[in-house]
Amino acid sequence: MHFRLRTLSLLLLAFTACSSQKIYRWVPFVGPKPERPGAVPNAAKVEKGNPFGPITGTVAYGLEMRVILTPDAIKLPDTRSFEARIVLINRTKKAVTLSFNDSREYDFLLRDANGKKLVQWTDDQPVTQNPAYVIVNPAERSEFVGTISTRDMVLGRPYVLEASVVGYPKLTTTINLTPQK
Repeated sequence: MHFRLRTLSLLLLAFTACSSQKIYRWVPFVGPKPERPGAVPNAAKVEKGNPFGPITGTVAYGLEMRVILTPDAIKLPDTRSFEARIVLINRTKKAVTLSFNDSREYDFLLRDANGKKLVQWTDDQPVTQNPAYVIVNPAERSEFVGTISTRDMVLGRPYVLEASVVGYPKLTTTINLTPQK
């Protein structure tokens, strides 16, 4: 009886000593519990001195998604197009890998107040069927830029710009726009 107990304890010790991972890698019932469907994940924490400042966008998959428009105010007679930029900031301590089936990694969709599609950025972009990967290292960011035409916009009417990372439904943000004179 003592021989079996010693042997099992030595094996357990050997597995944990040889592993660079924690014990729950080898023993399935020890360690963090898997995420339950519908469970709310812990909020992302920002360390002091973070170069990107506080979290201002949506957070999913450990990435904060911000959308920046240039110029800030769209003046219709003068502005023929505007630049939309998706900024993904890694707020975790591990690298985050996003994988895509083709060259479409992100998209911008401009809709009017009724929900009618006016402009979709990927309609004008070539698509290659090569898989693509984007790796965002800890405390780094990745940016995606698109130019959206204002030819179908009317002065004073509200519009909605939907920015999304293709294949990741939680990485979607909407911005309300109203062109000015």
